[in-house]
Amino acid sequence: MTETEKPKSFAIIIAIEDYRFSGEQGISSVKFARNDASKFKKLLKEDFGLLEEDIIMWIDKDATKSALEDELQYYIRQLTSDTRFYFYYAGHGFYQNGHNKITCWDTHPTNLDGTTVSLKNTLLDPLEESDCEHSLLFLDTCSSYLTEGIVSRDLISNFNNKELDSFLKTDSYHAIFMSCSPGDKSYPSELLKHGIWTWHLIEALKGNVDDAILNEEFITDTTLKNYLSSVVPKYITKSTTHRSTQKPYAKISASNDFLIRKVIKQEEEFSQELPKLRLKFDSATLKRVVTISVKRASGFKKSHFAPDRFGSSGNGFIQQAFERDLKQEIQDVYQNTKQILSLRKKQIEYAAEDGYGKVENDFFRYFIEVEQNSNEPSEAKITRCLQIRVGRDALPENFDDIFPNQIDEIVLPIEGEIDFDDLVERFENLEEEDGGTLHDDEINGEIEYQTYSGLSITIDTNEMELTISPNRTMKCLELIDTSIEGLKKISSSTVKLLK
Repeated sequence: MTETEKPKSFAIIIAIEDYRFSGEQGISSVKFARNDASKFKKLLKEDFGLLEEDIIMWIDKDATKSALEDELQYYIRQLTSDTRFYFYYAGHGFYQNGHNKITCWDTHPTNLDGTTVSLKNTLLDPLEESDCEHSLLFLDTCSSYLTEGIVSRDLISNFNNKELDSFLKTDSYHAIFMSCSPGDKSYPSELLKHGIWTWHLIEALKGNVDDAILNEEFITDTTLKNYLSSVVPKYITKSTTHRSTQKPYAKISASNDFLIRKVIKQEEEFSQELPKLRLKFDSATLKRVVTISVKRASGFKKSHFAPDRFGSSGNGFIQQAFERDLKQEIQDVYQNTKQILSLRKKQIEYAAEDGYGKVENDFFRYFIEVEQNSNEPSEAKITRCLQIRVGRDALPENFDDIFPNQIDEIVLPIEGEIDFDDLVERFENLEEEDGGTLHDDEINGEIEYQTYSGLSITIDTNEMELTISPNRTMKCLELIDTSIEGLKKISSSTVKLLK
């Protein structure tokens, strides 16, 4: 693994979101390309130490064909052997007439060959002929057919590998990271407000992703390549409705793994501009609330009439109708607890009567409440709660199998006072920085933020509670693991769920 102590650096960032010739018969926009470029520049300045004068950025109309053909090559010729060169491009790219091509702001849809630039002639060959020995190229190229309406960032045809291989056959290290494999699509995200690949690329390079870091300290070409090739397809599958695949791709030339960045972890590092809630992690409750018609209870008979009004008699009737179901679920949890946690009967306390059931032991407390639904008298409201009393390492892998009905949210009490306007502003900062969607309702005292991964975080300032719920079915341990990542951005202290 090699790294110059404090290498000189130079970067060129190009992003074309809106083209000169756009419209129905023109070149489609590249959603969030400007956001991608701005965030990549911010990354280079804040995390890689580049100065403003070390970065050239061409956005939209600045990224003309003459700029890419003439000025880009001029800057590359100035690179020295001790300079690390960064190149980032977000725009349409394709393969045509034997060359990998990228589009310019003034690319014309009826003359693609004459108004686009060759990646080889404009970037790869000048780099190979220059004194530069260390380069990192990042290409988020888009879209299959320049006049079609699909919102994606894919290639018109397969990028030619031979052209890339020729550039990478050098003694020094050079790497090209691409948003998708030849033939795949590369998508933007309305939730992230970025290209999906670029967003994950930047998160990894910032040191925010443990899976992209070797030994908690080193981001290398290999760790970055492996992380992106794994996380992007997973995000496409879990957090979008796209049926196509997107598999990031990289071509790397180096005698060994090389260091991209050394991450310096800071304890309790936290931005003062983001939310910082004081959460009581030791009082976390996993929860599920459902409503169900009393007619579905095993104790409801054909001769019975569902309650049509609220009151103690209606509540008692519903509890009695669900008594057998309640006892059966508590018995199932008890039996599963003995088997999975290898406990004896005397180590478990359990009971079920009058609409309430519980199972308690040294590992957890689980309880169920059945009551009349206050919004519909003929329905039962069934609340299931799980409080885990041990650390994650003490739980077996099949811990979730104890519970026949899975939990779907985590509730955390909030300590201290909350300034609603200030908290909303901090969440707006988070929305701007990380993507996601924010909804605030001061009348009812609620703030809801949906993270880039689809996790919903709701703050009830009246009840002083924070609730986390996923956008898909999860078992409780997966829900906890997913929630930890979301909580890191909004907690004032280290997240200690199941610690």
